[in-house]
Amino acid sequence: MSLQTTNLNLSIADKTICEQLTVSFNPGEFWGIMGINGVGKTTLLQSLNGLRHINTGTISLNNSNINDYKALELAQRIGMMFQEYEYNFPATVLEATLIGRHPFINHWQWENSDDKALAVKALKQVGMESFSQRSVNTLSGGEKRRLNLATLLTQDPDYYLLDEPVNHLDIKAQLEILSLLKHKFERLKQCGVMVIHDPNLAYRFCDHMLLLFDNGQWLSGKTKAVLTRDNLSRLYHCPIHQLNDEQHTLFIPLQTTTK
Repeated sequence: MSLQTTNLNLSIADKTICEQLTVSFNPGEFWGIMGINGVGKTTLLQSLNGLRHINTGTISLNNSNINDYKALELAQRIGMMFQEYEYNFPATVLEATLIGRHPFINHWQWENSDDKALAVKALKQVGMESFSQRSVNTLSGGEKRRLNLATLLTQDPDYYLLDEPVNHLDIKAQLEILSLLKHKFERLKQCGVMVIHDPNLAYRFCDHMLLLFDNGQWLSGKTKAVLTRDNLSRLYHCPIHQLNDEQHTLFIPLQTTTK
């Protein structure tokens, strides 16, 4: 069982995002996707969920083209946490979290006690259990990010597509959320594919990486082999210094001379 791209060519307008991308996202793995702003990370992530048109190649889920799945079937297997999500209707935090159960509920059917139990558990996992009756319009940016994640946890798909999931979160919350996800994927043999900008967090929590360069080229593999000083310097067009000791690896961007 895997979510796989084969010889994928993807572009938006006249910009090439990737050429001949062949990579397999497998159960139990936690992937990070990195690249400069505007390189196409979000576009690729949305393509993996069938939300974007691809040029050529295939994206398959369990050996079947994702285009062969009905939308409801695909939503039961692949879930996405968007970079930005606006709540356009009044709702409590618990009601918003229950949106995650919609792929599993028939038309005109209400959520049952099991659905609500999943939502309550998800809110507790992200530290939002005391917010269940709060209006979503009263939440801060960081609280909304945790609510977005709780909704995805309530959906509980096989594959989690995460677009900057720890954006707006403080340092402690970032570590808690990424630890939660890493342990979940390992324990339940689910898979996470995450867009992330911090190489230090990526090195700590992701076991595989996909680097998107700004010319359609890419590099994928196990994190320790891919996240290196030279690769990151090439990726960001900025000199990166790498520090290592017995327990830690740290990447530090070096200041470049400006004219």
